[in-house]
Amino acid sequence: MFKINLIVKTVDRPIYIDNTPPWLRQEDLKDICSTFDEIEKGGSPDGTVDFEEAITLSGYGKFNYLLLLAILPAAWACIFDSSSMPYALPSAECDLNLSLFDKGLLNSMPFAGMIVTSFIWGFLTDTYGRKDILAWGYLMTFIVSFSSSFAHTSWLLILFKFLGGIVISGPFAALMSYLAEVHGEKERTRIYMWLGVFFSLGNISMPCLAWLILPQNINVSIFDSSFHLTSWRVFLIVCSIPELTAFIALSWFPESPRFLLSKGRDNEALDVLRHIYHLNTGNDPKTFPVTSIKDEGFVKNNGKTLRECLNNGWEQMKPLFKAPHIYKLLLIGSIQFCGTIGSSTIRLWMPQLFAMIETYESTHSKDTSKPSLCDMLQQTSGHNNTYQNNNRYNQTIIVDSTCTPVILNSTVYLNSIVIALTGVIGYTLAGSLINCAGTKKLMVFCFLTAGSCCGTLYWAEDSSGILVCSILVLFVPSKTSELKKSIKLNGK
Repeated sequence: MFKINLIVKTVDRPIYIDNTPPWLRQEDLKDICSTFDEIEKGGSPDGTVDFEEAITLSGYGKFNYLLLLAILPAAWACIFDSSSMPYALPSAECDLNLSLFDKGLLNSMPFAGMIVTSFIWGFLTDTYGRKDILAWGYLMTFIVSFSSSFAHTSWLLILFKFLGGIVISGPFAALMSYLAEVHGEKERTRIYMWLGVFFSLGNISMPCLAWLILPQNINVSIFDSSFHLTSWRVFLIVCSIPELTAFIALSWFPESPRFLLSKGRDNEALDVLRHIYHLNTGNDPKTFPVTSIKDEGFVKNNGKTLRECLNNGWEQMKPLFKAPHIYKLLLIGSIQFCGTIGSSTIRLWMPQLFAMIETYESTHSKDTSKPSLCDMLQQTSGHNNTYQNNNRYNQTIIVDSTCTPVILNSTVYLNSIVIALTGVIGYTLAGSLINCAGTKKLMVFCFLTAGSCCGTLYWAEDSSGILVCSILVLFVPSKTSELKKSIKLNGK
């Protein structure tokens, strides 16, 4: 019986001890050494690893870069679907005879659609897969958004925006899961950082597109002159293009390997991992070092009905509504609600507000009085043949019964671009400010500053002052969103 001396591992290289049998070749020793390396990494000499290690071994390269290109239109689609109407409202006011109430509904309907279907989309994503919900969800969103540009009544447009909110929430949720499941732990932070950058670019590009399209005098008659394609309708059509692009791009990507494992389709999951490995490294898929993935207790939901999934979800959520978690839930929910309602209200109404302010300043250029923001909005909020009496300045203003479309000048678009840019700066500075000042103190300061600036808007007397206050109102909550995440994660 031969006595084989083991390989002694050092920091730099293995050292082979004497008395090794002559039939044991150096190649065999290297294989043994590689086996020790696998064991030290937590792997298995037979190629069985956990999912986290498997996705890490697939590498980072061409597949991930192509996915980055694909999620750019996907991120823009989410932004355009929920935030395009504020720029179109001033131009659409006369075509659809919109009141301020109608405009408020149009701004809020996408978010209402997201709220009412969030749980249903979660079930569908876990049942039918990330890829199908991503691809077909963006296609459905494109169809709804494209159709909304041909709405001939305000209520039909409101319905389309509500449906748009319903269908966009599905692919958005699936996108978050898909990105996490095709990246290793070290790369997830990077990919979500890029996603945030793409969202910010979407917020910046939207006023640029509006500036390019809306001021144009477009009036094309179609359907035997029964329908007129105007600039705001063209703007909505252009805003639907990222949704179609996202559908085409994401259709080429494979299903999430983690989802396939959750459905018991282990061989298909390995095929996807081999495909990713091949794209990232250029090596033959057969050289992928993983032959099987450990069973980590993936939830197998084959055959579960919607009711069963909802019941399981409710059982998992029930502890949140019991002490002591319910108090923290109410606190975090209140902070989130108040912060969102303040910043979103200003953000969604800002193009309309600037348009009304510019209209007032152009028609009252010789007026020496200093009206408040509410006075300026009151005198430009309607288009009817009645008299509006301004008691504060003792003057009567006659409003022409003819509705004239509001032509936004460059100042309105520049203001929107500046506000979007400051939001990007706020997200960039959030991490550093948290480390310097501390989470809770900075959060209190941010909300007090934003609330004070929002209240100060009442006394703003020109568009420049309103712009400064609006920047601070939207700039500060951009940092508090990071603070809220920090509190949720740290529990402090």
